[in-house]
Amino acid sequence: MSGATGSCLCGAVTITVPRRPDYINACNCSACTKLGWRCFYFGSEEVAIAGRVDSYVRADIVEPSLEVMRCAMCGCPAYWQPLSDPPHERMGFNANLFDAAFLDGAEVRPVDGRSWPL
Repeated sequence: MSGATGSCLCGAVTITVPRRPDYINACNCSACTKLGWRCFYFGSEEVAIAGRVDSYVRADIVEPSLEVMRCAMCGCPAYWQPLSDPPHERMGFNANLFDAAFLDGAEVRPVDGRSWPL
């Protein structure tokens, strides 16, 4: 299957990925649960992201390593990226922004993020 484009609620942020992911993580940590987040991964050089975003870095983590990027218009969480400079080997993309038909066949992996130390 070829790539697809997903978008936030208002359509101002779009993400184009090269192919269907092999799997989607369904994490139960407090952030993923409250943000309604299911995640798949690509490197920054494999995707095209358009639109104005703002970011959120968790203040409750001793040494945060990533920031959640969300649409500056509707606030929809779109992707996360490492706090390091790009290019990024791995970024997480919100699977809920993509059509279900595109993701059909990707394995959904439960992740017990609630057991991770902050």
